[in-house]
Amino acid sequence: MALLLGCLALPGEVARASDDPCGTGSLAKAQVSASLRLEHERRTQTKLVSRLTVRVPSSWQHATGLLLGEDSGAYRQAMRCLLRGTETQYKWSTEWRPRAPRVTEEKGVVKVQVDTYAWADVTGMKYLGPWDVEIGKNHWRVRLNPAAALRRARWTSVALDPGSASALTASPRPTGGKGDTGLLWRPKPQAMPTVDVRIDPAWQRSWAAQSDRLRFLGASTTGELLWDGSLAGLLLAAARRTRRAAGPLTADETAQLSTLTRWAWVFLAISVVNTGEDLLYRVLAESFHDGWASWQARHGLVASLVIGWALLLFGRPRRSVHLAGAALTVPALAVAARPESLGLSVHLLLPEDAPDQAVVTLFTAAGCAFGLLLLGTVATGWHLSRAAGLLKDRPPGTPGAPGIPRELRLRHALPALVLAVVVIGLCQLFASERDWQRASWLSAHGDPAYGTAHLEALRNELTWFADTSKDWWLAYDWILVGLAILAVLRARTYRPVASAHVSDPAEELWFLLLFPVMVGMGLGWFTGNGALSWLWFFVHLGALWLGLVLGKDRAVLNRPLQRSGTPLGKVLDEARRHDLLDRARRFREVHAKLRRLDQGQSDDEVHSRRVYERELRGLHHWRTPSGAADRLPADVSVVDAALALGPRTTGWENGCRAAVLACGIGLPVSALMVWSVQLRGEFLTSTLYYRYGLPDVLMSLVYWEVTWASAGFLLGALWRRLPGRRGPARSLPITAAFALPIGLDAVGNWFTREGQSNLALSAAAMLLVMTLTGMAIDLNTFQGERRYWQSRLGLLLSIYQMRYFSLQMAYLFAQLIAFLTLWQFFTDSGGPPEPPGGGTPGGTAGN
Repeated sequence: MALLLGCLALPGEVARASDDPCGTGSLAKAQVSASLRLEHERRTQTKLVSRLTVRVPSSWQHATGLLLGEDSGAYRQAMRCLLRGTETQYKWSTEWRPRAPRVTEEKGVVKVQVDTYAWADVTGMKYLGPWDVEIGKNHWRVRLNPAAALRRARWTSVALDPGSASALTASPRPTGGKGDTGLLWRPKPQAMPTVDVRIDPAWQRSWAAQSDRLRFLGASTTGELLWDGSLAGLLLAAARRTRRAAGPLTADETAQLSTLTRWAWVFLAISVVNTGEDLLYRVLAESFHDGWASWQARHGLVASLVIGWALLLFGRPRRSVHLAGAALTVPALAVAARPESLGLSVHLLLPEDAPDQAVVTLFTAAGCAFGLLLLGTVATGWHLSRAAGLLKDRPPGTPGAPGIPRELRLRHALPALVLAVVVIGLCQLFASERDWQRASWLSAHGDPAYGTAHLEALRNELTWFADTSKDWWLAYDWILVGLAILAVLRARTYRPVASAHVSDPAEELWFLLLFPVMVGMGLGWFTGNGALSWLWFFVHLGALWLGLVLGKDRAVLNRPLQRSGTPLGKVLDEARRHDLLDRARRFREVHAKLRRLDQGQSDDEVHSRRVYERELRGLHHWRTPSGAADRLPADVSVVDAALALGPRTTGWENGCRAAVLACGIGLPVSALMVWSVQLRGEFLTSTLYYRYGLPDVLMSLVYWEVTWASAGFLLGALWRRLPGRRGPARSLPITAAFALPIGLDAVGNWFTREGQSNLALSAAAMLLVMTLTGMAIDLNTFQGERRYWQSRLGLLLSIYQMRYFSLQMAYLFAQLIAFLTLWQFFTDSGGPPEPPGGGTPGGTAGN
């Protein structure tokens, strides 16, 4: 009895002594049907969707195990017999499950339906369900290869739908068709057909499935380097042009131009090292031997140190920060220099018999390398933010000399960096564990080989942490470029010869460069390849330039006065702002009285329309700088003139105010965009399994907030040069410049038969945020009257007057309806995400 109880207590994963542990004989009466569907349309890579349906007799020895929980050993044993084989360990990394297998008990049978899918993203063999799909260079091959236990079962039907791809050969001959493109086999007798089909996919899907080949990687890497090289080259050219511009440069301008020039070279060097690293090792592996690829993890650790110190030296922090950087360098450098002496292989791989000390050593080295990279990024960002005026000087009375810029303090930075490294490392570990459980869900967990393989997989992730974390983090280095450009714009704003209204070609060039870096999306990626992405850098430049050129003559401040023909912007200065705002207020009051007269509700019977009209004409009298009497342009009211100035004194201050407004207004929109791209439906699967998916959610929120803030800054800084009389109209050139590259990208996606993802939603979101920001700027212009109104809405109604306000509200509601409609469409019927392991929302170059 004790022996019997001991046998029952054995784990379900232990292999049985029988020669037929799966009971193949009992499965001879099982009924099996299988299907495979290739989904090509509206996708970057082809999705291979498999369904296997098995009806096993209740007499099968593992039938009851199918009714248990998914984590039970008996369940895994039964599923392993139906889907894998008689071995105990299986790891199918290419197979994904949209849901758990559906198991239902029917009369005399247990029905099992297993849905799986895979992505045709790289060449080689894909295993999913009962199918083997070989992705070749020119053609694909599909073969039916079920588990051995099902080969003697009764096969009722086998279906294969190649979709829009062409089936070149099919063996054996199909017995019929299914749908428009499907092939169907109904074997008689019901023996398993040895299905073997060769498929000729469309060139778009075939090219997208070759991302592991050298020519694909070379084309994509070249496009990325051209993007970064074009940006660095234009930054250097703009700096040179600014130095040669008319007028002397201030010391601040000279310093910021020098800083930007140095950063352009550092940025280009980082791009070459980081982006070209994968291509270099691939070329070495292709040209010499595959062993070169195994060195990338070790050299990636060194690259993280080099890039981290380049950023740290550029940031010029305090001596204590440099000492912290040196302390972080020592462990990583020791591992990179002599890994063998620390229990590691020359490639930083952990042998099976590696001691725990070696694991801790590698973990410490990888964490320190990533920490140094973060510290260098923070130091550079701090330096550039201080130059751009985003970090204010110490107020008087604080410890230390007043007026000295705030410094990066190690006591605040170090704990935050340690926390960031630990959290990001844990997120990667969490994703790695989920991915392992997904790939090995049918392995016998009680087998010692399972624990060995599990530990080896996690150790392999640790080996590559320094290299992969570097690639992920540096995808956001465009923010540092934007800060450098902002520092130059701030310096030029406060130069003595600066003019608030006169167009400066050198300054406009900096605005143009800021747009693709901080506002434009990472577009031009077709079939998963960035070979053409660099062209969209110039598309963004041209889109904003076109909007400024076309709207130049329509700007309110460029309209000529009625008598002298002097542009309005030259006769409006800050000294007369108060007078202009008073006139604008009186103008609105008189118009309100005229409306009451039209409605027959006037309380003052003495005044007549003629008197009010004479007062309105008087409000439009103005004087030129020479003192000559003149009049405002005939089609420009004093309200239009006041709104054209914006709420602040200079374009820089208007831009900063607009950036703050856009950042707050865009926060709920950012949350919706992150949800639609990363947290809904199957996109959540990609986020949870991508190694940096969870940190990427936070960075995506930062990405959209930076996008709105930067677009708002451009709207405010260019406010006086943009066409239109009200904020919503002035926001249209910025929105159009954002939407035009999206439209061209949509055309490219149509040609490559890819989905449009959330492109239209992004354009609608930008239109909504910029419209609301424009209205908020108008409201801020008359902020001095806020105390006289019960609500901001009342003040806004007064500023826009009844006719304008109705139009603006109708325009805004139309945008809200369009945005919500697009959001509902993409959240309801949007295609599933690409395979995990992709980049960030903004791509690897630019925003």
